[in-house]
Amino acid sequence: MTNTLLKQVGLDQGLPSQFEENAWVEVIQRMDDIYTDLVRYQIELEEKNTELEHAYADLTQAHQDLKDAQRQLIQSEKMASLGRLVAGVAHELNNPISFVFANMHALLSYEQRFRQYLDGVHSNFSVDKREALRKQLRIDRILEDIRPLIEGSMEGAERVSEIVKNLRQFSTPASQKPESFDLVVLCQRTAHWLVRSSALEPELTQIFPETCVIYNYEGYVSQILVNLIQNALDAMENQAKPKLTVHLLTENEWVHVEVQDNGLGIKEADFAKLFDPFYTTKSVGKGTGLGLYISYGLATEHCGGALSARNYYQQGENGAIFRLSLPLKAGANL
Repeated sequence: MTNTLLKQVGLDQGLPSQFEENAWVEVIQRMDDIYTDLVRYQIELEEKNTELEHAYADLTQAHQDLKDAQRQLIQSEKMASLGRLVAGVAHELNNPISFVFANMHALLSYEQRFRQYLDGVHSNFSVDKREALRKQLRIDRILEDIRPLIEGSMEGAERVSEIVKNLRQFSTPASQKPESFDLVVLCQRTAHWLVRSSALEPELTQIFPETCVIYNYEGYVSQILVNLIQNALDAMENQAKPKLTVHLLTENEWVHVEVQDNGLGIKEADFAKLFDPFYTTKSVGKGTGLGLYISYGLATEHCGGALSARNYYQQGENGAIFRLSLPLKAGANL
């Protein structure tokens, strides 16, 4: 290296010592400049690295905040969807609860008759007098009636418990694990609850196989169905004869749930933005623009499926069809 530097500055040609001295000074100065630049670059590199670390930490925090916001968004829309079910569920609960109340009142009346009869027995009534009291209080009829009353009350209580369990599955899907459930039962129940709570009183057509058991998140699927069916009901609010059709069909390894309305359909310009957040064609106060967006995310990211929409025109009618596609068997992302 020394020889090379000497050749570059001409010291190997026997130049004066003063020139040699100046050349060495210049070489040393250049080496100092290079070292200074290296130190400066090293410092700048460390500063940039620190900035990148901070930026990465900020990005990680922003990503976590975004995930938290998304969870809150899903929770908010889930509660809004749950609110849409309340009226229908109230109707569902009213029947078994009323039945249980009626049975309890009957059993309270029977309890009084039993007490009166037992008081007579313990008062050492004669056989004839005791039998007369037995007929007067209709004890034999009560004994025949008690078991059906108890069984009916148990059935009503079990029905209430089932409804509450279904609501819990819907309201807390994030705490659930994927499991096997009958999609036909879920579709029937969801459609029934929402139609019962709707002021439209639509003509409901349900086209289902006898059963269709899948492995998935029942709570998430339920939330998607609520959003799709409620969306269909909202689309028909100005229709004189609203018609709602829920159709379940299988195709290869997939099951499709189609929710069809006879509303005005979807404008071509709206298809590209249909599943965007906060996009809605409803009037102010009637929609957040999050239902379809969240349903699409739940279908694709959590349930391993897909969500799509199309218009239809047939026999003088038109409307929209939303299709939820789910894997029949457990997917790798469940």
